[in-house]
Amino acid sequence: MAALASRYAGAEPVPVFYQVWDEPLMSVNDAHLIGQVVSICGGVNVFGDLARLVPRIDDESVLAADPEAIIAGGMGEENRHWLTHWEQYSSLTAVARGNLFFVPPSLIQRPTPRLLEGSRILCEKLEVARGRR
Repeated sequence: MAALASRYAGAEPVPVFYQVWDEPLMSVNDAHLIGQVVSICGGVNVFGDLARLVPRIDDESVLAADPEAIIAGGMGEENRHWLTHWEQYSSLTAVARGNLFFVPPSLIQRPTPRLLEGSRILCEKLEVARGRR
């Protein structure tokens, strides 16, 4: 994790919406472990300042925040359907630039040693987003 933090310390910030659940729509704040990973990777969590660790939000909040990247963990290891929901909003920067990313939830949403692998994947996705500017 320290190596990732060092590598991305000077990276251009990427505004990120991390979707932890779909119904109700939920994200994470900066105090959450996933919020900390977003920060390590040079991301800026668009819901990072919210008081709840796992805040409930709505589509309008995401539209107003206009993240450059949307990352979803989904329910299963190969289930990307949460991301297709956002494709209807072509005005979202993340949609317009093709920055809708999936990270297997077993690698990022569970605090196990596999979190390092999930963190690497998340960092790589944000690097892809930087390259699409």
